[in-house]
Amino acid sequence: MRPVPTGIALVVLALLSALLGAGCSSTTQLTSTWRDPGAAPRPYRNLLVFGIAANGNVRRAYENNFVVALRARGVKARAGHDLLPEGGLGEVNAVKRVVGQSGADGIIVTHLVGATAQTVVVSPRSYVDPNLYGSLYPYYQRVFGYVTEPGYYATYPVLQLETNLYDAARQKLVWSTRSETMDPGSETTTIKDVIAAVTQGLAAAGYLPN
Repeated sequence: MRPVPTGIALVVLALLSALLGAGCSSTTQLTSTWRDPGAAPRPYRNLLVFGIAANGNVRRAYENNFVVALRARGVKARAGHDLLPEGGLGEVNAVKRVVGQSGADGIIVTHLVGATAQTVVVSPRSYVDPNLYGSLYPYYQRVFGYVTEPGYYATYPVLQLETNLYDAARQKLVWSTRSETMDPGSETTTIKDVIAAVTQGLAAAGYLPN
């Protein structure tokens, strides 16, 4: 899978910064999930979290918030930046070393895979009303009126992230998910929304303690 170009990542970071404090409400959902069909799920109790990002502040914020969420579920967790500085994130041997030193039984890796825009219809009505729709020309006039009004169509930014869980001993992927966050309200809100959705998915699949 090709990494998202740095330019796109920087645009997304700029977008998140611009929206900080704007008061918008973001929505995150898991759009696709995979798990290892050859091994029964087991709860991981000691996890090391890596958030791969071009911006060190975003990386640290993501890892720290993920650690907090995991500890709230009774999991021993550490942030990758506690063991590996920014300069070593791209060094595979350095990553191997800190994974071994951490004593973790599982490794979580997440990164941005896409940034798109989605256009939705902001319809004034979500149901059929025969009193309004029964006659052709009044219906036509009404529909034309609200469809052509400014604001009927709205475009929202959509962030797409991939999160993978690896078994540390086998170094094999055991669970993977793609998440989409629509209309990110702020950097902090987006991170927390993604983490909440992912941890719920991990728990539901049997990879976190009950």
